[in-house]
Amino acid sequence: MDSFGAGERSLKSQIQTQTMQYDFSEPVWNQACTVVDDVLGIILSELRNQADRLFENLKIDVKFIRQASARQGLKIENPDEFDAIVPFAIKGLDIQEVRLQDSNGQIIPGQMRLRVLNQSDLNQKFPRMHRLGVFQMDQGTCFINTRVLQEQVFKSLMDKTLSIIRDDLMRRGYNVTRSSRPPTMNISISSHLPFDIDVDLVPGLELKQEAVIIPDTVTTHPGSIRIAFPRFGLMKWVSRENPRIREQDKDFIWRNCSSSYERYLFDMCLGNRERLYIITACRVMKAVVKTLRKRQNHAANLLTSYHLKTVAMYCIMLLTVPSIAPPGFHLGGVREALGYFLRFLKVIFQKETLPEFFLGNEYLGKIFPDSYFANVHRKYNLFDKENPRQVEAAKHCFGAMESLLDGCYTYGSLNEAVISCFENRVLRMTM
Repeated sequence: MDSFGAGERSLKSQIQTQTMQYDFSEPVWNQACTVVDDVLGIILSELRNQADRLFENLKIDVKFIRQASARQGLKIENPDEFDAIVPFAIKGLDIQEVRLQDSNGQIIPGQMRLRVLNQSDLNQKFPRMHRLGVFQMDQGTCFINTRVLQEQVFKSLMDKTLSIIRDDLMRRGYNVTRSSRPPTMNISISSHLPFDIDVDLVPGLELKQEAVIIPDTVTTHPGSIRIAFPRFGLMKWVSRENPRIREQDKDFIWRNCSSSYERYLFDMCLGNRERLYIITACRVMKAVVKTLRKRQNHAANLLTSYHLKTVAMYCIMLLTVPSIAPPGFHLGGVREALGYFLRFLKVIFQKETLPEFFLGNEYLGKIFPDSYFANVHRKYNLFDKENPRQVEAAKHCFGAMESLLDGCYTYGSLNEAVISCFENRVLRMTM
């Protein structure tokens, strides 16, 4: 639900007139959530049964974790895309996280390989996965092969599951089809709703859980709060040419998933008006991007939902966390929030740099003290995996975003110290 400040009563109407009608009704949202919950409940229950039957000690959790804009209040237009992590564990497997190096010997932040320490137990405890080649030797060390785990285990389990439950789903009014885009298992659901729903199911290997004491400067409530954050490994094998990744590593890559911390960051916006201004601004910018893509704008074509969400997280951090924001700072409304959002994007395009929020963020320790990700010191530029020519072209098309929102934002009341901090510290790739 959008939140606007004093004197901004007509702003939403103006924004939607200049961009697009991006809202959907609460009943439609509730119906879409019901469809997804119902279908995934059936699928995951049978997926767990098949895993128990076919793969020794592979345990799949039926309680999926809703992700991304479907969880964080950032969705626009029809609620037709959902993302969910499906937690799983390989019971009795002793693993060690090994940092991944690129072809130049540099550590790749946020990515790793998983070394198997109890190699002598594999044939006894995990015979089927062992025979399929899930556990593979590389220069005398045993690692989990993520390509095999994805394609030979999870894809086959999903195919078996859907063939068993297809009739049951159809009796309930659902038609489900599957595709696979590693590391996700994508399903499309047709139902009584006037639109299909795409769901990306991402298997997440349970790595560790840590308790973090969130300070009251972050919660903005009296006293600190102790929160448990699970951390997952997501399969991320390389299926296309990538000169930065060594050939021998391409089938073994995992990504350290920060989703539980990200969920908390957006959950803490609920009930906080200034943070809700930023959420609203992010939804507006998604509408701007969607509108400009129809005009083949290079900046809009470059930006993904995750890029915009990352900018929103930097706004939340720099503008609403008292231990980080300027003393006595207050955000006045959505006009100001859009002003900061646009100024941040402008310098992002100029510098061709957007650091991943949870990697090498020097301020993260003020939000999640002593956490795993607060102790990661190497940054990663999200634009590194984009086409350099597209990134270069985007900087010349940013002005269309300002023009489209003409009269809906302000630069005049922005705190220049915040802009300077973002440009000179947050976007600085070396710490």
